[in-house]
Amino acid sequence: MKKIIKTLLLSTLISTISFSVLAKNTEQKINLLQGSPHTTLTGKFQGYEDVRYRVYAKNGQILKFNINSLGNLAYVNIFAPGKKPGKDNALLIGSTVGSTGELTLPVDGDYIVQVYQMRNSARKNKTVKYNLDIELLNKLKR
Repeated sequence: MKKIIKTLLLSTLISTISFSVLAKNTEQKINLLQGSPHTTLTGKFQGYEDVRYRVYAKNGQILKFNINSLGNLAYVNIFAPGKKPGKDNALLIGSTVGSTGELTLPVDGDYIVQVYQMRNSARKNKTVKYNLDIELLNKLKR
């Protein structure tokens, strides 16, 4: 009986550890309000990992992006302040928009720009290197 309990505990521990490795993601704060409203970000991730950039913006500003990656494997999602990837719906879904897009932002706050790959290439544990251009513009008044 003790052997069965130890085996169950060990297998639970192993499955928890491997899940946290698969669910790895990184987040970085980007400040586009001071200095240039444009930046180019370069990075890489593998499999089910993703990279997240936190960008503060104001209501009515326009967030533009262009992402390039070998094999066009990288996509961008944009989440409203307080919303999180994996839990909430994105304001902009890169797999439906494509590699270039823009979004007029509805509220002031920190937006999350998530860089990820689709499940079919993530399953193959592909490594994705990308360049992401982000620009934050004020809406033109007419």
